[in-house]
Amino acid sequence: MSKTPTNKEQEERQPVVAIVGHVDHGKSTLLDYIRKTNVVDSEAGGITQAVSAYVAEYNNKKITFLDTPGHAAFQNMRERGLDLADIAILIVSADDGVMEQTKEAFKAIEKIGIPFIVAISKIDKPGANLEKTKNSLIENGIYLEGMGGNVTYVPISSKSGEGVNELLENIILIKEMSELKYSPSVEATGRVLESFVDQKRGISATLIIRDGTLPTSGAILTGVALSPIRIIEDFKGKTIKNPIAGEPIKVTGFDTIPQAGSIFISSADKKELENVQKETINETKKSVLDPRIYRNAKVVIPVIIKTSSLGSLEAVRNEIKKNETDDVKIKIIGEGVGNITEGDILLASGDNNTTILGFEANIEAKARDQADRFNIKPETFDIIYKLSERFKEIVQDKLPYEQTEKIIGQLKVLKTFSANKDVRVVGGKVIEGAIRDGASIKIIRREYEIGKGKIIGLQQMKMKAKEVLVDNECGVEVDSRHEIIPGDLLTVVEIEKKKMI
Repeated sequence: MSKTPTNKEQEERQPVVAIVGHVDHGKSTLLDYIRKTNVVDSEAGGITQAVSAYVAEYNNKKITFLDTPGHAAFQNMRERGLDLADIAILIVSADDGVMEQTKEAFKAIEKIGIPFIVAISKIDKPGANLEKTKNSLIENGIYLEGMGGNVTYVPISSKSGEGVNELLENIILIKEMSELKYSPSVEATGRVLESFVDQKRGISATLIIRDGTLPTSGAILTGVALSPIRIIEDFKGKTIKNPIAGEPIKVTGFDTIPQAGSIFISSADKKELENVQKETINETKKSVLDPRIYRNAKVVIPVIIKTSSLGSLEAVRNEIKKNETDDVKIKIIGEGVGNITEGDILLASGDNNTTILGFEANIEAKARDQADRFNIKPETFDIIYKLSERFKEIVQDKLPYEQTEKIIGQLKVLKTFSANKDVRVVGGKVIEGAIRDGASIKIIRREYEIGKGKIIGLQQMKMKAKEVLVDNECGVEVDSRHEIIPGDLLTVVEIEKKKMI
């Protein structure tokens, strides 16, 4: 199995870029131009209805593109594509501006937290209005460079190719700034992009390698699905050997259909992965419960429990079940005596909401490696009441809540003094309520919110202050990446979260 990488083994890898946006805003047409092919005409209804992966090359640098569906019905597919990506391209048509799926895609980008570029498409189409489109982006909280924000945007035409090279250059720039690395000497791990049944050859899946190199022989395991390393193809359908991180591959020969979005691991030792598969299958069988139990629950929390003995297993199970109500159900999808293993990590990878709890149990080294790579965080305890207290916190964090903003005060900026990186010093007058040191703010310009920040210092009459009341002037130190100019309003807000159940 793979060993823990060291910094000396790290090399640059190609970026994975997800293209998202509203239906018919030109995602596939852009990819068409980049790849110099014609996929759009072959798609049912002229729209993308699956997540596809392709590799393009620009200035001798490879880029993996994920083409995602734009239609509202395919939200989960879009989010899965973004979750696998390093960078996103948000496409907005210059004749339509921001539409519903544009907003939804932007929220998904923000949620996942990857850097992104706005590509304003169809600039050569009759009715295209670049300025109106930029304003619609600002109105929806997407703050472009030169308009009070720092989001890079590129006007493009996927027919003539105008702006496409600039877009690719920006992708390479972000990739270099992000310092994307992989370890060539470790065995490949990654995620399943999509799975399907090939009528001639059997069960296949498209995988995105996130780290390492795929062995020449051995096996690939994702969840309970195992495939020998035998038929491995690139995005063109060409047989390849030893693909590396960043590359999309098609693997044929799985014994059951892999779950899209789940983690895969690989090993030159097929028997070792077969043992992990058996363990995962056994854990999965234990989790087959009557689905009617969860039908009316508003929140279902999947949990995997590993303990040092059967007695402690029963105790932990009873403790966490105390958190159940009519609205909240605890679904134990796996449990057992022993350490937290790779099988537990694979089982948890099928649902991002899964919690892994260990009581008097350790995390095996191989399991820790995979958990670190895929941001799965098992929690271990030696004291039962600490486990119980922590799980109550976990339940509270997963409950749905309603978030409201309460305006505390507002300051009108009269003068700007200095700006050092993201720290800005301004002077102004409190025109409503009060402003407070440490408070979160919104920056309002001509009735539009252009950004957010935080007050990190206040001065009134050249003296430090914790609060400045209405009708008083003061100096304010603001931590914000957004430019502040005279005439802007700094609105102090408090976020109130109210649990809905």
